[in-house]
Amino acid sequence: MKQNEVTLGRFLRIVLLVVGCLVAFFVLDSLSSVLLPFAIAWLLAYLMNPLVNFVQWKLRFRYRALSIFVSLLLVALLIYGVVVLVLPMVFSELYALKDITVSFLEKNFSDASIPEPIMNLFEGISDEYGFTDKLKNSGDAGLLDVIAKEAQEVLLGTGKLAGQVLSLSIIVLYLFFILLDFERVSRGWQPYVPKKWRGIVLKLWSDLVYGMNQYFRGQALVALCVGILFSIGFVLIDFPAAIAFGLFIGVLNLVPYLQIISLLPMALLAMLKAANTGGDFWPIMIMALVVMLVVQLIQDLILVPRIMGKRMNLHPAIILLSLSIWGHLLGMLGMIVALPLTTLLLAYLKRYNEIAETSNHAEEIILKEAIGSARVDKRNVED
Repeated sequence: MKQNEVTLGRFLRIVLLVVGCLVAFFVLDSLSSVLLPFAIAWLLAYLMNPLVNFVQWKLRFRYRALSIFVSLLLVALLIYGVVVLVLPMVFSELYALKDITVSFLEKNFSDASIPEPIMNLFEGISDEYGFTDKLKNSGDAGLLDVIAKEAQEVLLGTGKLAGQVLSLSIIVLYLFFILLDFERVSRGWQPYVPKKWRGIVLKLWSDLVYGMNQYFRGQALVALCVGILFSIGFVLIDFPAAIAFGLFIGVLNLVPYLQIISLLPMALLAMLKAANTGGDFWPIMIMALVVMLVVQLIQDLILVPRIMGKRMNLHPAIILLSLSIWGHLLGMLGMIVALPLTTLLLAYLKRYNEIAETSNHAEEIILKEAIGSARVDKRNVED
């Protein structure tokens, strides 16, 4: 009878847990528009908190609010510098790339110096996605106007500008107040964890945060350096869209081995240059591959050892497997967090095995001591 009551209690707890999860899901789904600004602000606060701490403690600002204001000002100046200095060069390259592409399309893929498989591949892609019509129909409006129109539709959608400005203001307010007391806010959930699980949950959380911090900051710095090196290399060989394409490869480096997909657009850009300059495809492609090889060597021999050190220390096969599994489960986000999560899981598996081996060893010692004690007692009885 007692066993039946326990089973019924467990069943009711499972039902309540499932119902609670469903209710939480529907509540979060209905409040997604309200919670989204807070989530964005929390992510920005997580990224900016090291800068705020640096300004507050290293530059000796007395007030936390003042250090937040200075940090936001520095970030705004950085964004302004990128917009003023980098974006005009990128758009200028995109303008030139558009002209080259249109000129190439008008030749109807007739340049004999380009390998036929690559020509057929480019023709198939342009026909499938309608690149030819889109580029030709843009006319005098220019690529910048087309991009601006697409960006406006993505950013504004069916909403109004006032609503977007209001959302941005709410995000900034959230960001300021979260940064004002980031450490206390980030630990505010801990008292709500049951006491019997609190120790392991807090330990797991601290290891996860440490691994994420070490990986993301190091990998972001490596990706930035790689993007700059690629841009410089492509500029030196006069490669089409040098800065834009170099920064694009740098962004791909946020996920290990993902930069290999840049070989396809690299071949297309080399083909465009060969078609419009009358040059041979292979020397242009080989020079681009040499740039990629040199930057890859700098990345593997200098940047990664000095910046990342042995933070991940995973075999390449394990890296590829983890990218495949987490990418399948969580998409692009899973590929970004694959390595720190895999490292954390392997570390805890190793720790669990060590604890199990220690426990087994202790049990063997206790068993041997018990057997030895029993033998001694037996001898005493016989004596």
